[in-house]
Amino acid sequence: MSNVIYPLLLGKQTFSKGQFTYFMNYDHKIWAPIVAWYIRTADKEILVDTGISGQDLKRYLFGNLYEEYQSIEEALVKRGSDPGRIEIIIQTHLHYDHCGNNKLFPRAKVIVQAEELAFARNPHPVFRGSYNPSFFESSDFEVIEGEKEIVPGVSVVPVPGHSPGSQAVLVDLGGKKAALTGFCCILENFQPPEKIRKYWPVIPIGVSVNSLEAYDSMLKLKSMADLIIPMHSMEYAEKEFIA
Repeated sequence: MSNVIYPLLLGKQTFSKGQFTYFMNYDHKIWAPIVAWYIRTADKEILVDTGISGQDLKRYLFGNLYEEYQSIEEALVKRGSDPGRIEIIIQTHLHYDHCGNNKLFPRAKVIVQAEELAFARNPHPVFRGSYNPSFFESSDFEVIEGEKEIVPGVSVVPVPGHSPGSQAVLVDLGGKKAALTGFCCILENFQPPEKIRKYWPVIPIGVSVNSLEAYDSMLKLKSMADLIIPMHSMEYAEKEFIA
């Protein structure tokens, strides 16, 4: 059995597009998904991030619109699973919309980069609002440093910049390698319009603790994967599965 990625689309929120595209499109509103990614391997059920519930997200909307589709429990049931069966959560980073449902998975080992956890527990004031310790401090963390194979065909690689310890998830889909980016971006970041491609092969992400690192991480990831899956891409979040 080949690995399969199932997007668990929990809802969608409006954002300024400039939050994803560096110094561009701040006056353009777009819908972006709140999504977790369920990976089924031959013998493991893995979540990449857990998203956040609509109830918890309300405190972070700041006037943006939100449409809730389903809870993460409902999304897993549709895939023939449930929170009690998830043994591994790969935490790409610890921003509130990526770990808000961690408390629903008491059996899961949560794999996080050491640098991300340290920063999340003591964030710089500029990024303090991005982290909510009540969402992640009950997690059973497995703290790692650097690249690591999680199970055969699923591995992580550091992609710092968006946050200090962001990590991408590489998934072998039987002949091609897919990458869940681990940092917040949309499809256009990796498929710039022609007028941008003359200068940048990728559009740097709009929110980062280090823009230079973020840009280099994007190029690194692009060189490693056959298929790039942006964390906030409606195009991929709405797919039935990715295989």
